[in-house]
Order: sequence, then C-alpha cells, then structure tokens
Amino acid sequence: MKFITKNPTLKIISLILAIILWLFVRSTSESEVGLVVPLEFFRVPSNLIVTQVSADAVNVRIVGPFYQLERFPTKEGRARIDLSGARPGTNAFDILTDNFNIPKVLKIVQITPSSVKVELDRVMDKVVHVKSAVKGKPAEGYRVTKIAVDPPYINLQGARSQLEGLREVLTEEVDISGLGETLEVEVPLRLAALKLKEGVRSSVKVTVVVQKEPGSR
Repeated sequence: MKFITKNPTLKIISLILAIILWLFVRSTSESEVGLVVPLEFFRVPSNLIVTQVSADAVNVRIVGPFYQLERFPTKEGRARIDLSGARPGTNAFDILTDNFNIPKVLKIVQITPSSVKVELDRVMDKVVHVKSAVKGKPAEGYRVTKIAVDPPYINLQGARSQLEGLREVLTEEVDISGLGETLEVEVPLRLAALKLKEGVRSSVKVTVVVQKEPGSR
C-alpha cells in the first residue's frame, strides 16, 4: 500500500508520459489491411447499359498509420470507374489507385484483379404485353371468369440484345387457391433476368374475377 501512495506526483507524471508515448507510437506505427472493395461505374453513356462485368469487386491491400486505418470507413469504400469513353461490346479498364477515394496518408500497395472487363449493350425502348401468372383453384363451386392486368402493356428500356425479340413479360404467380370473391392485387413483374434502366415499371395490378358456378349453392 505504501508503495502505491509513495511519490504520487512522480507516478502520475510517469503515467502521463506512458500515455503520451503510447499515443505517439500508435499514431506513427504503420499497419496493413486487406479489403474487398465493390466496383462502381459512373458517367455511363445514356445510350448504353452495363450487361456484364468480369468482377463485381476487387481485393486491395492498404498500408498506413494504424489510427487512420482504424478510422477508415470500409463500408463506404468504392473503386469508381469512369465509363464516359465506353463503346458497345467488351471494354477493358485498368484499376488504378486513382480509382479509389482514400485519405492521402494511406497507400494502396496491391489491387487484385488489376483490370476489369465491362460488357455494354445499346439501349432500346420496347413496348411488351404483360401476362398474368396464376396458380391454384378457386373455392368449390366458383370459377374464374376474368383475369385483367392493368396496365396490359408496359414500356421497357434496356439492353437491345435482350429486348429485341421479347414479346411479353410475366407477373409473379398470384395464388387463387380457395378464392371466393374478386381479388385485386399489385404483383411484381419477372424482370430480374433483364438488364434494364432504372425507373422502369416493376409491378402491375392484377384483377381476378370469380363467380359461382350455375346451380351451385
């Protein structure tokens, strides 16, 4: 106990010096981390759309002061690639340190892969028919008399290679099992396989009309 209380001023000074030394070492010592960074494309020509990329993300090794690496917002990290000069077909882009937005005190020492291939297609507009998909049977003694889709046609804007021969799109399935009255429901369209511009309508209203069978109670 005496050892703890003896020369308290000297012990406090020693503690302060130890903290200062720890902070100094922490701020000057370098460390290295590995991150998986997603790719982000910008300045895409309005008449083109990205249909395929050889990699969705890159692996990077970053070196720098430990305290900066600790504070680096890894979730906000992006490798941004300018597509303003892209052309239809396959385009190859080198991934350089300039593609990353990181503090100047940090240094990227490795990028894997070092390049990416981006496939682009021309954009076209296409008006296609919407067809509803239903499953199940209505309640006993009822039958389906009408299935209506609103709107019955939609305008798609996307990759020419996909839309050129397209005539119709389907809705997700509407389950009418046990249905005993008219059903109105907003239903998503099956568009996941298509490369489309943002803002394209993704759902329609489906109305299923059922009536009692003649002679049923």
